[in-house]
Amino acid sequence: MIKALLLRRIWLLGNNLTSSLVILFLFPLTVFIFTNLALRKIPSIGLYDIPFDIWIYPSMIFLVTGFAILPSIFRDLFDLRVHKKVLSYLSLSPYSKKYLIFSFSIVSLFESLIFGLFSVILFSVIIPYPFGIIETFGFILYFCIYTILLANIFIAVSIISDMLSTLFISLFCFMFFMFFGSSLIISLDFFPTTINSVLSLLPLVMCIKSMQSYLFSGFINWGFTLIPILSSFLLMFINSILIKNKLRQ
Repeated sequence: MIKALLLRRIWLLGNNLTSSLVILFLFPLTVFIFTNLALRKIPSIGLYDIPFDIWIYPSMIFLVTGFAILPSIFRDLFDLRVHKKVLSYLSLSPYSKKYLIFSFSIVSLFESLIFGLFSVILFSVIIPYPFGIIETFGFILYFCIYTILLANIFIAVSIISDMLSTLFISLFCFMFFMFFGSSLIISLDFFPTTINSVLSLLPLVMCIKSMQSYLFSGFINWGFTLIPILSSFLLMFINSILIKNKLRQ
């Protein structure tokens, strides 16, 4: 199943090669302009006394790869499902629905790794890469946790939504949260204590804060690392139930 989905993504990429290459270049560049250059003068360092370029570097990678996986998930689990172009094939699939969701998650991870690698190369041409080999391995680990968790959030929204307006409103709210409430760009220390505490309980925020803690101070918060992993598996299970109910309809 994973191989089939990967081959399908490669085939779609080959059929839209020019536009895909343009997006691959312009999207990370746009993120760099509107985060690094536009927000450079904002004091966004909460617990870590580090330059803004270092603070924002992993956040730019997370933003690029996070939104890069959205179109494919939207196409496969919302557009094709709503228009009944893939419904019968998924219903007749010999694979379990858990494995189906797992396959979509893994393919999204591969897709995000490609975008992430290209983004690192592009950003490193503009600003120096700030991390050593050990920090890079840790960054890749948190990147995988973040991508799997985010992919399953997108999968859940795509399965639950039956109308385009509902999907767009949900994604707009989520994008707003990613930019301002996830600690990727603005530190949660700038929020009131109550809001900071509530946002810090979200698994996605835990993953991001744990990544920042490891990269910027060398401390691994095992609680904030394990909870997002467990949340990803829980979401996979919930998504398998959701898609099973949708296919029964």
